[in-house]
Amino acid sequence: MLDLLEVTPAEVTRLILVRHGRTAHNAQGRIQGRAEIPLDAQGREQAQRAGEWLRKQYVIHALYASPLSRAYETATIIGDAIALSPLVTTDLIEFDFGIVSDRDAEELAQLEPALYQELREWLTVTWDSPMIRPRIPGMEDEAAFRARIVAFWDTIQQAHRGQTVAAVTHGGVIKGMLTLIAGGDLRRHMPFWADNASISVIDFHKGGATICLFNERSHLGEPLKHRRYIIL
Repeated sequence: MLDLLEVTPAEVTRLILVRHGRTAHNAQGRIQGRAEIPLDAQGREQAQRAGEWLRKQYVIHALYASPLSRAYETATIIGDAIALSPLVTTDLIEFDFGIVSDRDAEELAQLEPALYQELREWLTVTWDSPMIRPRIPGMEDEAAFRARIVAFWDTIQQAHRGQTVAAVTHGGVIKGMLTLIAGGDLRRHMPFWADNASISVIDFHKGGATICLFNERSHLGEPLKHRRYIIL
């Protein structure tokens, strides 16, 4: 029976997911999507804390990053701590929220009242509801979203077998990855939350994927806030 539980590290690709540090939009509760919003002072401090924690906990062989500035800056700060330069890949870019991006609720209610009402209903469904996410003009197709997540997984498993890689990305991408591994539907609510500069770990072994750590945030020294459904 023990042989069914044994794992040879040389056969595993470990993926460390880091959400970017805080931005002004995060602090205000505005959806960023692919808008270029830089880190704020707290976000840079969070990135430094994440980098130091990673340096102490892991030997990391490669560092990947989304091209959006908030993720790339976070990766650069982390890279300084672990002596690696970020490799940029668009597979890690944030989910495209279409016309909802870079707008607050009041703006959306004025510009798209029908969509605003649909989204209000979407945010109040129960956990077991079969309701599918309303279609937002300009929103990324969920099939394309899934395809680029899987493409990134394939890339790192081919290039980094037996190694540990870190990837600095976005809340939507982290939620999407965890949802897929848990067998969820990307068109429905994704029941995960990743805090700014939090750390999650996935191990890939012979085609399987195991979530080993989720939303590690002890390095931040910040209280855990209450959360609710959001659009993704």
